[in-house]
Amino acid sequence: METKPSLSSPSSKRLEFSRFTDQDAPAFAYVLSDPEVTRSIMAKATTPEQCLECARQRIAWHNSTWDTLGYGVWALRERLSEGAPAGPIIGWCGLIATSHGPTPEILYGFSRAFWGSGLATEAASAIIEWAFDENICDGIDAVIFGPLNPGSSAVALKLGMTRSGTMRFDEFLPDQQLGRDVLDYEIWRLQDGACLDFRSLLFQAPFKSGLLVSAGVADETDTLAALLAAAKQHPDRAGIAEAEINAMVSASFARGLKECDLDVYHVSRTNWAEGRVNRI
Repeated sequence: METKPSLSSPSSKRLEFSRFTDQDAPAFAYVLSDPEVTRSIMAKATTPEQCLECARQRIAWHNSTWDTLGYGVWALRERLSEGAPAGPIIGWCGLIATSHGPTPEILYGFSRAFWGSGLATEAASAIIEWAFDENICDGIDAVIFGPLNPGSSAVALKLGMTRSGTMRFDEFLPDQQLGRDVLDYEIWRLQDGACLDFRSLLFQAPFKSGLLVSAGVADETDTLAALLAAAKQHPDRAGIAEAEINAMVSASFARGLKECDLDVYHVSRTNWAEGRVNRI
């Protein structure tokens, strides 16, 4: 269907939605500086300078379709009392155009301090409601790194989305240079990145690296060697034997090479309307 520019904005109980501006880059860079936040997105944010550059690039991307398609990605802030100054950016949520079909894809992410409070479901629900009310589209997809981000899969189901199929990672990756940058970032995460649990990191970084190598961005043997070397230098590896690190990294990397399909979820305008009746 033909889309149209919209002057309205989504609304939710706890969140303020605003379009990104260039002035938002430092606050957005702070959100992206947490490796736990960026583990399931395509980003490279190793140094403060890279975090700021990543934020600027994503802001340009998130704003690129407002004038042509009538949608984009919103900056998220906490809703404060009336008259209070706007708070810092705590996340993002909105729609992007994709190269793999006409249906827009929903994106969302939050600073780690706001995980576990239902804000992802609240933000995504507001975006879907807004898009259908404004006649932006007839359906919305979510493409999820299932093994890396089971929380997003749970959010999709809470939103009434259904798993409609899969997409090969090499079809999802926009370009090879971004893939190489992200691979460098995952190797850095495995060596130096802050993490909630080192054993989880031993799965996450090699698995995502396997996905990237499956798309042809680097040599398989060289990448595995770099991952093994990096994992043994991480400051949180104390107490984990080298043999266990070798086994976990190798198994996770092999799984990423093999399980290189991403999960695609979908919600239609009709299904959303039916679900809205059930939610009232």
